[in-house]
Amino acid sequence: MQRNAQLDIRGTVSDLNDIIEKINGKVDEISSRTIAYGLITVKTNEAREGYQELLKMLEERNLEYTFAEGRKYTKKEMDSSYFFHVNVPFPWEHEPLKNAAYYGTVYETLEVDCECQLQQISELRLDVKKMKKSHLITIYPQLIVTEHAKNIIIQNELTGCEFLPANDYKERELGQVFEMRVINILPLLSERTRLEKVKLKHCSRCIAGAVLRSELIYEKADLKLVLDFNLTTERLNAYDARQLVVSKKVRDVFNENKIKVYGYEPVAFHETC
Repeated sequence: MQRNAQLDIRGTVSDLNDIIEKINGKVDEISSRTIAYGLITVKTNEAREGYQELLKMLEERNLEYTFAEGRKYTKKEMDSSYFFHVNVPFPWEHEPLKNAAYYGTVYETLEVDCECQLQQISELRLDVKKMKKSHLITIYPQLIVTEHAKNIIIQNELTGCEFLPANDYKERELGQVFEMRVINILPLLSERTRLEKVKLKHCSRCIAGAVLRSELIYEKADLKLVLDFNLTTERLNAYDARQLVVSKKVRDVFNENKIKVYGYEPVAFHETC
């Protein structure tokens, strides 16, 4: 696995010029086009010699920066992995107010101070047109599948989920869809998983408010608890949503049957000494 980092660094022009001078040639790319505004961008493989030097300079000078990590895996690493974190298509990405409740799905609030306590008490309703040619999408926190995907999952005896009816909010005849409810919740992530906390937990029953900054990492002992479909305990990233984790069998079956997602990333399992 190759880890790549992008750091957008803010500081005085003097500090930024000094950083450029000291790490130039030791990282992959430095963009200084906005240095007059107190901003430079550094992109690099984290294995490069200048990466740790850069982090040390940022800490010593107490400079503000944002960090994003990307990871690249070889075909061998992908093929040898047993479980994957799935990036599920989200057609409402630019329409965040159009959640399931917007389309008429009814919820009961168990605790008014936290969205995680919303309990769905009606059939899921959504704009089925949004699925287009997809067979698996999400309208957070629900997952929706077509009849094709549902049948493939059942025929291949994939474990960890169940299906409930779902309907178009205008009751248009657009093909049958189903809510896929994942019922297997994984243990807590390993402490080795890098999470950036952006706000406090919503309530005592909810682990939320963090952005994932590494791959998902579990302890090796947790392997026996993983089924074909799973959700993380933690609610992560921009939508405070539990993340979908699937087995290699699911990835293979989905690829064979053209059930596309935005991407799969191997889940790491650490063996405790």
